[in-house]
Amino acid sequence: MKNILKKILKIFIPKIILKKRRNYLSNQIKIKYKKLTIKEVFNNIYHSAEWGKSKNPEQKFFSGEGSSNISIVSKYIDGVNIFLESFSSKLDVVDLGCGDFLVGSKIRPLCGLYIACDIVAPLIEYNKKKYQTLNVDFRTLDLTHDNLPSADVVFIRQVLQHLSNIDVKKIIPKLAQNYNYLVLTEHLPIIENFTHNLDTYTGPETRLNSGSGVVLTSPPFNLEVEDEKIMLKVLSDGGYITTTIYKLKT
Repeated sequence: MKNILKKILKIFIPKIILKKRRNYLSNQIKIKYKKLTIKEVFNNIYHSAEWGKSKNPEQKFFSGEGSSNISIVSKYIDGVNIFLESFSSKLDVVDLGCGDFLVGSKIRPLCGLYIACDIVAPLIEYNKKKYQTLNVDFRTLDLTHDNLPSADVVFIRQVLQHLSNIDVKKIIPKLAQNYNYLVLTEHLPIIENFTHNLDTYTGPETRLNSGSGVVLTSPPFNLEVEDEKIMLKVLSDGGYITTTIYKLKT
């Protein structure tokens, strides 16, 4: 019913009014989250269902459409499986910002050791119970402040887009220290010549709202890589959910 009402309102209410309303709501969210610590931010996002709720009533935590939409997730899983199968032996994996683990659970069979991390402790405890048969090492971890576990490859899927530039910069030095490969997924604008890495606050929104997106090899992050390859681009919500494989310069 809510979706129908939204569609009707979009037809009859002028775009300029809708834009002003979106900007007002976005500013209110920004004011709310800028007062919180990073741990409080993501605990509040899940508690308030800022990214929506699962259609499955038994799914207590929900990481949004990017984690559950089959048209998005299936292509990502196929691409990651091809990458993992290109190696002669199973790679050890760290999943930073694993969220509800709906995606990670599909990738896990092709990996060696699998460490899945998130800053939201109740979410990690929930995952431990739900996925106890998958032999996953779930850990509560703040990737901006804590030491990161080492592995062959690290997956960071639609996490950095929710962090301020200051918080992202804290992560950069840890990547080459701990991993050979980074598989990074970010929601980026459709236009190719968009401005990289406009700053934002750490919270539920992304830089897509300001026509920007996270590109780690550009300033102010300047991640050094030996090679990079775009694995996948999926059209979604006015942008591309883009997954890039980086061979890190160690």
